[in-house]
Amino acid sequence: MRKILVLFLFIAGLFAEEEVVLNSANAYINTIRANQNLPVDALLKRSYAIVIFPSVKKVGFVFSGMVGDGIMVISPKSSNPELVPVKISGGSFGLQVGYEDSSLLFFILKESMINDIQNSKFTIQADASFSFGDGGRVYHRSSDFKFSSDIYAYATNSGFFAGASFGGAVISPRDENMLHSGYAYEQLQKALLKF
Repeated sequence: MRKILVLFLFIAGLFAEEEVVLNSANAYINTIRANQNLPVDALLKRSYAIVIFPSVKKVGFVFSGMVGDGIMVISPKSSNPELVPVKISGGSFGLQVGYEDSSLLFFILKESMINDIQNSKFTIQADASFSFGDGGRVYHRSSDFKFSSDIYAYATNSGFFAGASFGGAVISPRDENMLHSGYAYEQLQKALLKF
């Protein structure tokens, strides 16, 4: 009976990861569409990795917390990108109130940050030059876009949260097994090639 329970939990965990990968593929497409002026191809060519969080929830009233599960895609332009399950978490104290659910997309342009994330040593804004995307600006050529930051972040939001920031949020690996095949993985690869 115990072996059956362990097997069931293992299989359930694999399907949970499939869902995170599939949700990440959808979040990637939706975030790119919401930020239409984003020079996606130029960013992907320069990125050593991208990190996708399909749902990051922030809740707070004076004290606030943020949490979400996602994936890091190492070598996103390769034919066989490596997937690493990651999470984002953080908290803060101050004049803030609300609830927000966001999809986040990070383009990582500095190779050493991949190891920092995998070793749980990465804090947003403390460890890197960080730029939140300018969705309203029009870039006619990728040369109009200056790649001066280590990370470029883009988001889609729902809800309202006053006084929040991503400063101090930690991105770290999750202890999960991730399949590098199957429907969700194929959909992620298609999403990365779509734009």
